[in-house]
Amino acid sequence: MGGLLNSLEIASSSLLASRAGIETAGVNISNVNNPSYARQRVIVEPRRDPTGAGTGVEVVGVKSLRDSILDEQLIRETSNQAYLENFQRTLQIGQVLLGQQIDRQSATPEANSAARNLGGQMAIASGFSEFYNALQAVSVSPTSVPDRQVLLLKASQLTDKFNSVETRFTTLRSDLNTDLNNRIKQANQLIDLTSRVAMDNTLVSGKGGGIAKDTLQMRLEELSAYSSIQNQFDDQNRITVSINGVEVIKDNAVVGKLEGALDADEGLQVSVKNSNSNTSAKLTGQGSIKGLIEARDTVLQDLRQDINLMATNLIEGMNSVHKLGVSLDGSTGLDFFTGTDASNIAVNKDLIDDVHKIQLSADTDEGDNTIAANLLKWLEAPQEALGKMTVAQHYNEAVATYGQELANINNRLADQEVVSHTLKQQRAGVSGVSLDEEMSSLIQYQRAYQSSAKLISTINELFQTILAM
Repeated sequence: MGGLLNSLEIASSSLLASRAGIETAGVNISNVNNPSYARQRVIVEPRRDPTGAGTGVEVVGVKSLRDSILDEQLIRETSNQAYLENFQRTLQIGQVLLGQQIDRQSATPEANSAARNLGGQMAIASGFSEFYNALQAVSVSPTSVPDRQVLLLKASQLTDKFNSVETRFTTLRSDLNTDLNNRIKQANQLIDLTSRVAMDNTLVSGKGGGIAKDTLQMRLEELSAYSSIQNQFDDQNRITVSINGVEVIKDNAVVGKLEGALDADEGLQVSVKNSNSNTSAKLTGQGSIKGLIEARDTVLQDLRQDINLMATNLIEGMNSVHKLGVSLDGSTGLDFFTGTDASNIAVNKDLIDDVHKIQLSADTDEGDNTIAANLLKWLEAPQEALGKMTVAQHYNEAVATYGQELANINNRLADQEVVSHTLKQQRAGVSGVSLDEEMSSLIQYQRAYQSSAKLISTINELFQTILAM
């Protein structure tokens, strides 16, 4: 009887192990389309009695097939890709607001040369070209009222374009602040979620907690999309997560968060603060938050400053020449433009009210166009304040530089996408679910289960035979 009981125990353990294998294969198959899931395998060990004789099989756990190196690499590359995606998106929005197609797809000398000839067809470029042409026309007939009206019209259209671009960039800065505030909230929520998942992962550590590990890795990757993070586990499988060297999770508990504050230029700056030690650090590294901030404060801000410098120089230069002239009614000393930069540049209202007041002559001689010609010469002359470039050249240079920055980001993002895709493919090879493999395992476990059941049935018949004796 002892031998049959031992055989029954062996068959029962085999039945349980096969059932665990079938259930695990079922879980794998049900998660075949879940990219964060790592396939699982049942871990079994042979059972032995004190004499060393086999007593069956024992399920000791369920193992998730993960590669920790690939997981860490993907956390880092997720930060890099999010940084570039948001940097690119911000520059693309800036391009739209500028109203000019400036995407440079090459860094060759020929591309840079072409960029300098953009003068173009849209926005400030077209407005400046039309203003220049109107000034040329009125210089030929300085007493022509229709030509003077056209000059004022084109000048007003140009100033409107300056005003509109500056207003759009100011609004974009405000919109980016709102976006950053939302991302700070989302990142802090993810810190809380990561902490809770980490606690679950610690509780089931060593007990087959594959799902908790998958969820924790997913949360870490989601958090890394907002900012570069560093994480490590202690010997009790508790996690510590840091941002810029400042701990936000310590031994599974939340101890820090991201914070935002406006700087002197009305730009939201982000820092990470530890509530326990009261230490903080300005956000650096990668991630979507840093991508938005750097695009806003570097490339976009440089373009905005260049446009304002162009407007300021145009106001001061044109006024310095225009006020030396004489109008048709003999008045003098009026400015052509008012304002100080792109935000408030405008045509002098006195000129709009009376086109005769435009001062295009050096004296009262009828037909004298000296000042009109000098205005044209000034527009065509290199300016020290603009890096020894003309106003048009300065604008085209600024636009070309912006376009090159956008092209560089596009190229970097394309390379980054290849790296991220390759790493994901490698991880899928390690952790991804293969339906063919799972079906093969399912058949194997099914046959093992059937065989174990047959063994139990046979032992039962032997018991019946013995009992009938």
